[in-house]
Amino acid sequence: MVNKKPGSGRWVPGRRYTPLPMPLSLSLLALVPKNHLSRAIGVFADTGLSKPLIPWFANRYRINLAEAALPLGQYPTLNAFFTRHLKAGARPVAGSGDPLATVSPVDGKIAQMGAIDGDRLIQAKGRFYTLAELLGDAAEAAPFANGFFMTVYLAPTDYHRMHHYADGAVTGFRYVPGALWPVNEVSVANVDRLFGVNERLTSYISANGKPTAIVKVGATVVGKIRCGHTPVESNTGRARAETYGTPVPCQKGDDLALFAMGSTVVLVFSHGAFIPAAGLKAGDRVKVGELIGRLA
Repeated sequence: MVNKKPGSGRWVPGRRYTPLPMPLSLSLLALVPKNHLSRAIGVFADTGLSKPLIPWFANRYRINLAEAALPLGQYPTLNAFFTRHLKAGARPVAGSGDPLATVSPVDGKIAQMGAIDGDRLIQAKGRFYTLAELLGDAAEAAPFANGFFMTVYLAPTDYHRMHHYADGAVTGFRYVPGALWPVNEVSVANVDRLFGVNERLTSYISANGKPTAIVKVGATVVGKIRCGHTPVESNTGRARAETYGTPVPCQKGDDLALFAMGSTVVLVFSHGAFIPAAGLKAGDRVKVGELIGRLA
């Protein structure tokens, strides 16, 4: 069987190929210094000058203010509002007494999910990327070969904190600097290996004695990705990785990380370690704490 090169029709290893043209909007965006722009917007969104934009943002994206922990006027900056906590009980955690129950770490839409084909994951129809590209290290990618993945996209309207999806322990992390393409449907369909070229901050979590990972993917205007288990932040340009001598215990529903502006997460499980919930499929919306499957 002849393989297909993502986005370029039929492809034979060693031969040249011509990628399909990008939409004009992405071609123009390629000329923009996206990382510098994102840092600048992130700095602005952390100042009081951004506060007048909060009501516009909340209205534009139809934010459910009834869930927010504070009244709208009490957020001092746009980023403080964007990374807001929710009221207690707004996201009940399913299976809190069941160590094998696995829940969604975010509010968002499942863009893709399914078995990993060797080391290859589906980005969109006709486009693929590899585990090593996603995680930034071939040795760390190896345990996930032929495993299972789930990609969840967070729109601006969504709650942008991430929570632990399983009981276990954080064993380490890896930050991979990269580009900051948008991660919307247009980009996913047109930017080759998008989740392997954008900024990523991965948390490795041992759950039921097996390796899992949650990859937090940066995007245009995502000023920072921050994790509770490390002071390392994204969009700094300095690659960092660490394996913890003493893993950090975690329980599903605990705070894990946040996006200062929105993006995508990719959950990765080793072979045979995860069984998705019956009927769950790409296109479904999920919320933090909702059951998405079980560890095995």
